[in-house]
Amino acid sequence: AVTIPLTLLITFIVMKRLGMSGNLMSLGALDFGIIVDGVVIVIDNCVRRVHAKARELGRGLSREELNHTVVDAALEIRQSAGFGELIIVVVFIPIFALTGVEGKMFIPMVGTFSLAVLAALLLSFTLAPALASLFLSGRAEDKEPWLMDALRRAYAPTLQWALRRRKTVLVFGGASVLAGGLLFLRLGGEFLPQLDEGSLVIQLVRPSTISMDQAVALQEKSDKLIQEFPQVARVYSRIGTSDALTDPMPIGLSDTFVMFKNQKDKAAVTPKIVERLRAEIPGQRVLLTQPIQMRFNELMEGTRADIAVKVFGDDMDTLGEAAQKAQSVIEKVEGAGDVELEMQGKSPLLHVSPKLEMLNSLGVSNQEVLETVGVAIGGEEVGSIYEGMRRYPIVVRLNEKDRSDLDALKALPVGLSANSTLPLSEAASLRFKDAYGTILREQGKRRAGILVNPRGRDTESFVVDAQKAVASSVKMPPGYFMEWGGNFKNLQQARRRLAVLTPFVLALVLLIIYAAFRNIYQTLLVFSCVPLALVGGVLGLLLSGLPFSISAGVGFVALSGVAVLNGVVLINCFNDLHRQGLRGADLIKLGTGLRIRPVLMTALVEIFGFLPMMLSTGMGAEVQRPLASVVIGGVISSTTLTLIVLPVLVRLLEKKMWDR
Repeated sequence: AVTIPLTLLITFIVMKRLGMSGNLMSLGALDFGIIVDGVVIVIDNCVRRVHAKARELGRGLSREELNHTVVDAALEIRQSAGFGELIIVVVFIPIFALTGVEGKMFIPMVGTFSLAVLAALLLSFTLAPALASLFLSGRAEDKEPWLMDALRRAYAPTLQWALRRRKTVLVFGGASVLAGGLLFLRLGGEFLPQLDEGSLVIQLVRPSTISMDQAVALQEKSDKLIQEFPQVARVYSRIGTSDALTDPMPIGLSDTFVMFKNQKDKAAVTPKIVERLRAEIPGQRVLLTQPIQMRFNELMEGTRADIAVKVFGDDMDTLGEAAQKAQSVIEKVEGAGDVELEMQGKSPLLHVSPKLEMLNSLGVSNQEVLETVGVAIGGEEVGSIYEGMRRYPIVVRLNEKDRSDLDALKALPVGLSANSTLPLSEAASLRFKDAYGTILREQGKRRAGILVNPRGRDTESFVVDAQKAVASSVKMPPGYFMEWGGNFKNLQQARRRLAVLTPFVLALVLLIIYAAFRNIYQTLLVFSCVPLALVGGVLGLLLSGLPFSISAGVGFVALSGVAVLNGVVLINCFNDLHRQGLRGADLIKLGTGLRIRPVLMTALVEIFGFLPMMLSTGMGAEVQRPLASVVIGGVISSTTLTLIVLPVLVRLLEKKMWDR
């Protein structure tokens, strides 16, 4: 237990030197169980060897004899504990190759985790033996609590049955791995688990032709309605473009931020708020999101929803028609939640066309006409007024009423020379024309978007169903195409990286195991613990009701390293017993009997170490829960199946394993 605070202390010192911050990701995944794995194995072997030596001599050990026995025990187990923990660090190396959001999130986590495991490995072979030599008694008794004794008694007949029914056990093990693979394909997927931020953003989308006064009046009415709910603490809103020009936002769009008195009320009250807004204030569409989630989606895809269906092309009318057809199809897909068109409707636009032939005959450029319209409608600064140290600009333009009056605009004088003017109606043709107020571009093409926030379904399965429905119902014109973005696109990109990195991880693990044992059969036997562990990881996600995510993917990577540790401990013990002359079933029974305690102890401390993470309901727990569920489920299946399947495989391959 002393190893835990000392390991954390070393980890924090190195983090400080490397400039790493302490946050939800970097510190949240530190598992005390994995930290003490190596120490558990070393101390277990020291206690067992001291007890055996004292029983052999028939007396307690002297201090010198105790020191020699502890050193021998630590050296004997160094391969099992050392290589096992080193593999846990090595499997994380490819995670450092992740880029984008997943890299920003998980590289600090695996960096801190690796530092902690390396620090624990260092203490396992320095501090742990030193303390053992100081505090262990020369008559140390190898006693076991009733739980361990009961597990050992239950395991012995199970192992005997497995050795007699070897084919049955192997078929069961293979079927388990196959079932795990099939279940994995049905998990569904999402980029990152949805964080519950505790607050809500209601985006109200109104007609693009709405005036500022109308927008403010509707917003005040909406805010007042939301504030009537007793569970709501505060409501504040913003309409239109903010001071930052990098965040364009029309008058017809508003963000309404809702803070709750109790975060637990959010899920129950939100549907009621939306229902009242739609029923009592018609003429505006409602989209739900969260503050950080909204900004995250905007930065990643330029849209404010989890899934963005983008339609690309040249003609805005054709884009709008295709987007509307796709929207109507997506709305019918199970779990669609909010489905809204990003494209705003048309609004009247003043179109001014200078009469070039007449202007040329008068020797006047069309710039005079355009400047006249620009000053009248947009305004122009012509001077300043000073009050003390304050400066106020003087802007000339038509008043609000005249700027909306076409006849007043037609009567505007256009300067021809210093002494003559011409009405604007004679110098140019003026007419109002319906046009799109906002034209979005991406990849050199105009685009229209459909904003989708799924509810009650994972992102991947929803998008797969929606893609099939849209492909069969919406035919895109030539030169137009559709792209599915948002979290689904990020998930695909991260999966492709993991698909490249995972084989590299497995190959690296194989090389390290082979370097430890120098035997291909023993290497494959140890490596067989990995698929046995992945079965439990998949079941852990299923039982927790979680889809696959990048967080779960990192959990599977960590699990592959943890699972190998059990195999290394068992195979290393079998090798020691074989060198002592044991063979056959006697070797299997004695080896598993000697190592069942450290195997079960390491498994239990890992499970209990991750359990708070899996059961946590606090803010940010959503990111850690998939990782913890994978590791806990995988450790249970790996430990159970390894103690049964691995001895059977060793018994079958005994001659090949030790045939020189």
